[in-house]
Amino acid sequence: MFDLMRPCVTCPFRKGLGSHFQLRRLEDIRRDVAFQCHKTVDYEAWNDEVKRQGDRPQQCAGLMALLHRMNEPNQIMRVAERIGVLDCAKLDPENEVYATWAEAVRAHEEGVEQ
Repeated sequence: MFDLMRPCVTCPFRKGLGSHFQLRRLEDIRRDVAFQCHKTVDYEAWNDEVKRQGDRPQQCAGLMALLHRMNEPNQIMRVAERIGVLDCAKLDPENEVYATWAEAVRAHEEGVEQ
């Protein structure tokens, strides 16, 4: 669940991709207990009543890196660090995610990358 350390090439938290996604629920994602990488979700089984993880669910490395940078880990990150299955210092080694939450929000809301 915590194997990803770098954001995937299509991560909504990767610099330059906010305008592609234009997510409107960023604050919900920020406050949620966890956020699964979109590449590990089983979208064929997804509906309003049932949300399915894929065969090998992973947490979104892009979001985790940004939350770590802000010193605001979500619940699953805090638990994973405590039990020793996540080392947040290893997240985003190439500095590929947005620098701040405000930068990510701006990119998603305006659809303009800076």
